[in-house]
Amino acid sequence: MLRSELRLTTGLFVAQAAVSNHTGLIARTGLTMPAAPFGSAAWQVPALVAYLHRLHRDEEDPSPELWRAHTERQTGGPVPRPHRRYQDNGLHDPDAVCVLDIQLGPRDEETGWPAADLAVIEQEEGACPFGRVTRRHGAEAIAAYAAEELTAEHARLMDRARRHQDATFVCLADLAQRAADWADKVRAAAHADAVHVQAEKARARITR
Repeated sequence: MLRSELRLTTGLFVAQAAVSNHTGLIARTGLTMPAAPFGSAAWQVPALVAYLHRLHRDEEDPSPELWRAHTERQTGGPVPRPHRRYQDNGLHDPDAVCVLDIQLGPRDEETGWPAADLAVIEQEEGACPFGRVTRRHGAEAIAAYAAEELTAEHARLMDRARRHQDATFVCLADLAQRAADWADKVRAAAHADAVHVQAEKARARITR
């Protein structure tokens, strides 16, 4: 069997998170699932966006337990989430074709959004080692990235729908577009909170 064929059958998507608390202690957790067909940034980064949004709404700091509970809870929709515990390091796993390397920290006291850094490492077909790394810092940037990836996924699925005359692709494309619209709303909310904080700081300087 060719190596490319082997990778198609064994490719993994990995979401690994390092969560730090107010004391600086770091806990790590990892989850995995098959990379095909939904183990990609477009379909899985929105789960991280939803997690950050939930923490902001509930005024909670991130924790490995909350992250696993959020990710392992299957939505009942067509897009599964990673749920198998993963003890290795996806950065050094030849079977991991897409890795979300997530750094989470306590909520910012002013904006209420958790600290978050994301690196998406994607292994290109036939390339060794990983072929592309995308980094985003902060909830706003991560939500914007999710919206961009989902919009691109929508375009890809619509193109496949036209070529194959398959309504399944149309349904998935519609789901991708709705998810993109939602991620953009989260981006706008995070942006509005940041602008509000900056405006309050500017007013405070003026009134001193």
